[in-house]
Parts: sequence; structure tokens; C-alpha cells
Amino acid sequence: MATSSGVAYGSWAMSHYWGFSPYTWMVNLIIPLGAIFCGLVAAIGYWAGSRLFNHRPTRTLLLNIVLVSLGAYFAIHHLDYTKTMVNGRSMESFMSFDRYLVLVTENMRYKDSRSLGDGAELGKWGWGVAALQVFGFSLGGFIVYGMLVAVPYCDRCSKYLSEKNVRVAKWKDVKAMQQEAAPIVQLIENGELQRAIDDYARLGEARTFGLTGFLRMELRKCPTCENRELKLAATHVKGRQVRELFKVKVKTEQPLDLAGAAQRVFRETYGVGRTK
Repeated sequence: MATSSGVAYGSWAMSHYWGFSPYTWMVNLIIPLGAIFCGLVAAIGYWAGSRLFNHRPTRTLLLNIVLVSLGAYFAIHHLDYTKTMVNGRSMESFMSFDRYLVLVTENMRYKDSRSLGDGAELGKWGWGVAALQVFGFSLGGFIVYGMLVAVPYCDRCSKYLSEKNVRVAKWKDVKAMQQEAAPIVQLIENGELQRAIDDYARLGEARTFGLTGFLRMELRKCPTCENRELKLAATHVKGRQVRELFKVKVKTEQPLDLAGAAQRVFRETYGVGRTK
């Protein structure tokens, strides 16, 4: 609720003092980017609370997150409604809140970021823009829920697998990456997880520029018990396009060491710690 209130008061203050409401920012009058961002920020408190108290993401939590994001949207308008003064009197004394919403929506204006003036009045089309804004706030809440779902959860201890080690191997040649990754995937599928980690730690090209293939290995562990999740994912980056080539993940209680494997390869490669 704190983050939702912060978004509501912050948006109202920016509109009141600077004449700009961040949630109204649209890309090509189609993508409600500002509303998505505001909805995400409004619901991020649920993400923090869930991670802190280890609340598992459920449908009930999803509903609460989306309602909080939507609540921020209507709270912004209600603040405008209660704080807008006409001839020294609050707008509340002239009309109801629902009538105010109709008035604001049907008198909405669209202004291009490069244009001057007050912009064009949308009239009834304002309802379409308002619907996009409502959708944006809701989508921001869904994104927060997706962030929670993406974190592995330990059913035994009712905790998120919070201890994390990550290593990314990079290639210029995507086909070469896939060929070298294939034996690692096979080892993971066969349950030879530490061997897969050790072999993976030796992969990658010593390049800085022109990299298009990325092989990411992530190891997460429950802070209480020995439950772990090992994930290997390959992506191809071409310009602004990012395509996932494959992803494999497995849960285990084997004692695995990703950071140590990388350190051992470093010592083998550069001869650190060797004696003559």
C-alpha cells in the first residue's frame, strides 16, 4: 500500500506542480508505457513483502497485486477530484466522483512530445485512452507477479531459493555455442550436475565485441535446506531482437558448486597457485 500511495501522491504532485502526469505517457497513442511503469511501481511493495516474508505467489496474491495497481490509478483521479479548487471550493461540492471521471475522460487531450500548444481534444475517444491506461496499470501488476513466479520456491521450507550464483559464457558464433552446450545439456538431463557445472565453466570465447550468443547458468539454493535449482539457458541477440534458443532446469539436493568451478578453471588457465 505504501508504494501504491507513493505513486498516487507522486503522480498528483507532478501534475499539480509541473503539469505532467507520468501515467499518461503513451507511445504512439497505443502503448501505455507510463501506466505500465506506474502500475509496476505501485505493486512492487507486494514483491518486496512476499520476498521478505516468503509468501508464495498464488492466484489470491495476483488478484491483490492487480487491485493495488488499479487502485493507484483511481487514487490519482480521486486526489485530483478532492484537491481541485474552483472559486475557492473543492470539486466535491460541484459534482460526484463518477461524474468527474466522465468529465475528465471525455475532455482528455492528446499532445505529441514534439508539438506545441494544448494538443487535440479526444472527446469520446478519451474512453479508449482511459481503457489503455487501466490496462497498463493492470499489466504493471502482472509483471510484478511474474517477477515473483520466476523465483524458484522451496515447498518444504516455504521459502524462496534466494542464494544465487550466476555465470554467463559468451560467443560470437551461435552455432558453435549450441554445439558446445549440447554435451552440458545431456549431462544435466542424466543427473551428472556437478560434472555439467565443471565442463560449463570452461566454455565461452575470449572476445569483447560482436558477441551474439549467451549461455547463462544459474544455481539457486534454499537458505534453510539443501534444495537447489540448476538452470541453463541460451539466448541469441541480434540487434534489438533477443531470442531464447533453449532452457533446461532441474531441482536437486546434490551439493553443487558453481562459483568454485569457475575459480578452479581460472587457476588452471592462468596457473594461479602453482609452484615450480
